Amino acid sequence: MLNYGVAGANYVFSGSGHVSRAMLSRYSHVRMEAKRRALDQIAARQRAADEKRQQEAERLQQTATALQSALVQ
Repeated sequence: MLNYGVAGANYVFSGSGHVSRAMLSRYSHVRMEAKRRALDQIAARQRAADEKRQQEAERLQQTATALQSALVQ
C-alpha cells in the first residue's frame, strides 16, 4: 500500500498487526521508486513554496519602490 500511495504509514502500521514500528520497518519494505516519488513530491511542494515567497518579496519590493517614488515627488 505504501509503494502505491494508497495508504499512509499510520494506516499500514495500524492494520499490519505488527506490534511495533521496529517490526513494521523490519518486515515491510518500501521500494526505492516509491521513496523517490515521495521525495519528488516533497521537493515540488518546497519549490512551489519558495517561488511563492520569492514572488511575494518581489511584490513587496515593488510596492516599497512605488511608495518611495511617490514620496519623493
